[in-house]
Amino acid sequence: MTTAARKDRQTKPGPRRATASPKVDDGGTRQRLVEATAQIMHDEGYAAATSRRVATKAGVKQALVYYYFPTMDDLFLAVLRSGAEVALEQLRKVLTEEDPLRALWRINSDPRQTVMSTELMALANHRKVIGAELRNFAERVRDIETAAVTMSLRSYGVDLEAYPPVVISMLVAQIARSVGNENAVGLTRGHDELEKFVQAHFAMLSGKQS
Repeated sequence: MTTAARKDRQTKPGPRRATASPKVDDGGTRQRLVEATAQIMHDEGYAAATSRRVATKAGVKQALVYYYFPTMDDLFLAVLRSGAEVALEQLRKVLTEEDPLRALWRINSDPRQTVMSTELMALANHRKVIGAELRNFAERVRDIETAAVTMSLRSYGVDLEAYPPVVISMLVAQIARSVGNENAVGLTRGHDELEKFVQAHFAMLSGKQS
């Protein structure tokens, strides 16, 4: 196999599934590879996460990358799934918080979440298998966010027809993510005013206006 053909064994465009079942991990090597890839993607972008860089970051031989992950898409999928489970667990906890609306705003506006989300979206544009997995994750997130908002609005006695929970959850999440994206690049103009506006409407919905 030539160097060009071997390089990262990237897949050609088109839908595909993971090529093999995960190998049994001995000593945490697989998890270290996943964590190393995620760190490189966060710090330098997904394009920098080559098999050589990942192996070096994880402190293992390059061949082990392909032992655990036959292609780089398999490795990127593992990174996505690992992060998705953490994110979903965090969202599930929102359901038990006293104020799910404000919790959803806080979580989605966190700039620490923005960088990896942006990288995964960029990756999904070039690899359909990543896009399919990301879409599945996004649908699960939307379900959890909508459920949280439904519980919150219902507890406040809000008319769910006038304020559809899925619409409110999308508004809260998407605006908050936009704030997080801007914070990530140092743009904060208007954020204080937006924060006051949003919190005032949360208070209005909850009937706790001062």
